[in-house]
Amino acid sequence: MSDGSPRAPKSDHLGPILTTGSLWEDLSDAGTQFPSLSGDSKSNLVVVGGGFLGLSTGLHAARQGLSVTILEAAEPGFGASGRNTGFVVPSLKSSIGPAEAIHDLGEVHGRRLMRLVARSGADVFDLIRDEGISCHPEQRGWLQPGHSAAAERILLSRLPALRDAGVDADFLDQDAMVAETGLPEVHGGLKVSSGGQINPLAYARGLADAAARAGVTLHSRSPALRIEAAGSRWRVETPTGSVIADRIILATNAMAPRDLAPGLKASLVPARVFQIATQVLPYELRAAILPSGAPMADTRRHTFALRWSPDGRLMTGGMAAPVPGRMEVAKRSFLHRLERWVPGLPPLKADYAWTGMIAGTLDFLPRMIKLAPNLYGAIGCNGRGVALTTALGREIAALCAGDQDEASFVLPVTPPRAIPLSRLSGIGPHLWLPWSNLVDAFETRHSRT
Repeated sequence: MSDGSPRAPKSDHLGPILTTGSLWEDLSDAGTQFPSLSGDSKSNLVVVGGGFLGLSTGLHAARQGLSVTILEAAEPGFGASGRNTGFVVPSLKSSIGPAEAIHDLGEVHGRRLMRLVARSGADVFDLIRDEGISCHPEQRGWLQPGHSAAAERILLSRLPALRDAGVDADFLDQDAMVAETGLPEVHGGLKVSSGGQINPLAYARGLADAAARAGVTLHSRSPALRIEAAGSRWRVETPTGSVIADRIILATNAMAPRDLAPGLKASLVPARVFQIATQVLPYELRAAILPSGAPMADTRRHTFALRWSPDGRLMTGGMAAPVPGRMEVAKRSFLHRLERWVPGLPPLKADYAWTGMIAGTLDFLPRMIKLAPNLYGAIGCNGRGVALTTALGREIAALCAGDQDEASFVLPVTPPRAIPLSRLSGIGPHLWLPWSNLVDAFETRHSRT
């Protein structure tokens, strides 16, 4: 356990990691050291990427009798899976409700996706219980307050459709939401009982161990360098070996190498997100701020999210402008947000600050992309990765095992759809951020007046 003092940036064979040390690294047991791939082998299924999506896919596919190999370039949970805030959110992005999902995906797939999302929180906590994963699980619900009166009305209008999809949501009026959050400026919004929070790095490591127990062969430090046809099958090459498989699932999300699958990389918008954790705060503050222990994320375009860590720190995060000293800028920005919106806090400091990449899509919906026969990639968590990817992994496993076909899959299975100027797509979130902050501030002020 660290004393909480900021640590020097790390680096490894993948290059510099822009972090002063994740809190989750200090709160998690060391992960199992899986060997690098050595030599040539065969499997029914190769999963490239050892985050939540890849691990859930591999675990469920092995349970259905497939031989599975997972190739991870670093260690399980290295990417966004082990670096996020640990929210278990049975919801899509705040701008996407059932009506929007049905409009964009069509009636059949929109409803399928909403049913998947509805049970995704329970999927996570059930899996944690079934596999005995030690990751500080707290299923105390998830709060989504409106940041304005207009946002409150939108959330209230969605409630019947959410319940129809199976989401165990309740609407809290403004007084009830203020009491649930301890934040005087929030508006009414939703509470989803099946949500909650976890230690995401410990969850990823626990999923890796569960997959191994189920018979999955995991290889760390084994980046996929090349995919090529091998007759009617596929060969994945790494620096030290190869695997031939019937099917390949690319579960790398924002970490997808462009040379490995250009169509997949061109279909997503990468965004760098920062997280901070304050110093350990007085215990009595827990009776005033998020007293039920449920985490919250509001409806701002640049979402304000808040939770308690297992060791008594407030955690928040978001995006930061791409300027020199970006980590320090992020820390100051997020500390200011806490001081501005959370009452009764002592002077704050960021004992921990770290960063990771998330994968977005232009419509904020996930994608199932078919790159070639039996070669697929799933992308686009849009900041909802813990619950969504866990549930989606089970569906992908069923597709690979033949229990369902592409027509019955939860998402439309589509060819790659490159984002215009995709090589510059990572700039988009930085152009969006100032405008987003401006509109959020206007709507909040307008609502107060």
